[in-house]
Amino acid sequence: MREGLIQIIVPVYNEGENVLHLYKCLQAENVPFDRLRFIYDQDTDTTLPFVTSLRAADSRVEAVKNEYGPGVIRALRFGFDRTEPGPVIVLMGDLSDKLSIVPDMIQLWQEGTTLVSPSRYMPGGRQHGGGLVKSALSRGAGVSLGLLGFPTSDPTNNFKLYDGSWLRRQRIESEGGFEVALELCYKAYVQREPIRQLPTEWFDRTAGESRFRLRAWLPRYLRWWLRATGAVLQERLGGSRLR
Repeated sequence: MREGLIQIIVPVYNEGENVLHLYKCLQAENVPFDRLRFIYDQDTDTTLPFVTSLRAADSRVEAVKNEYGPGVIRALRFGFDRTEPGPVIVLMGDLSDKLSIVPDMIQLWQEGTTLVSPSRYMPGGRQHGGGLVKSALSRGAGVSLGLLGFPTSDPTNNFKLYDGSWLRRQRIESEGGFEVALELCYKAYVQREPIRQLPTEWFDRTAGESRFRLRAWLPRYLRWWLRATGAVLQERLGGSRLR
């Protein structure tokens, strides 16, 4: 059974006291972690005073300024480049993720899984809110890949666990934002890394500011969906997985 530092990465943008609720939920769900790292862009971010108060009571909590430039993709890349061997869990600061399954995700990593992908679209999964168009596109992209044989039906969900050593070796190509989850699922697939999914529930945000820009990011999602589709179809036809 593998061992390593349990690292939680949370990109934040004016989440305010949401981070206090996130921390309390992690405790309530008995989620183990060695580091809880909030990645922020600007010193004026409303999240910072609340992270400071958390750190005063728990040294595992820290706020780290993104030095790669503004935007969620740069914040995630900055966080990924500082991971260590062990499971790396990406959470959103808006309380949208089902934290009670994180221990199960860590267990799958301990058993040798490289990428654990909670799915809203497999049996037992659910999504609450999120907008009709955005939800329909996400579901359609994930379910279509799953039906073809891709190992997760929800690759666009950024609530994921990655093996830290594997993650550090990846060259992130995404430039928009949250499509990076789909990119990493594709790369783990073509590298034949173990990918597992388990059902989750997703809840639309009720506070804080969203950084999701559907119109701007849709072409970037489409790029990785097409590459993943091509890789699955190539393998089904008896060839090697396309990179």
